[in-house]
Amino acid sequence: MSTRLTAMDIEKQGFSRKMRGYDPDEVRMFLASVAEEVERLNLENANLSEEVGRLRDERGAFLSREQTLQETLVSAQRMTDEMKEKGRSEAGLVVREARLEAERILFEAQDQLARVEAEISRCKLERDLFEKRLRNLLDEHASLLDSRDAEQIVEIHTVHDPSQTGVEAG
Repeated sequence: MSTRLTAMDIEKQGFSRKMRGYDPDEVRMFLASVAEEVERLNLENANLSEEVGRLRDERGAFLSREQTLQETLVSAQRMTDEMKEKGRSEAGLVVREARLEAERILFEAQDQLARVEAEISRCKLERDLFEKRLRNLLDEHASLLDSRDAEQIVEIHTVHDPSQTGVEAG
C-alpha cells in the first residue's frame, strides 16, 4: 500500500474472511464513507495547495511591489535631495549675482556722488570768484562814483570861486 491513500484504494480494499468476522455490508458502508471523506479531504488538500501556491505568487508580487516602492522612495528622496541642493546652489548664485549688482550700483552711486560733489565745489569756487569780481567791480564803480562826486564838488567850488578859474560867474 502506498503512503497516500486515495478514495479508490479504500473502496477496492479487500479483506480475507474468517469466521465470526465483522458484517461485510457494515464494513463496506464504513469503507465507502471513509473513502468519501478521504476524497473530500484530498480535494480540500488540493484546493488548499492551490491556494497556498496562489498566495505564494501574490506574496512574491507584493514583495516585488514593495521592493519597487522602496527603490522608488529612495530614488524620490535622492531626487528631492538633489533638487534641494540645486535650489540652494541656484539661490547662492542669485545672491552672489545680486551682491555683485548691488556693489556695482553702489560704486556707480559713489562715483556719481563724487562727481556731483566735485561739481558743487567747482560751482562754489565759481560763485566765490564771481562774488569777488562783482565786489571789485562794485568797489571800482563806487570809487569812480566817489571820484566823480569829488570832481563835481571841486567843479562847483571852482565855478563859485572866480579866483580859481579866472572866469566870472554870472
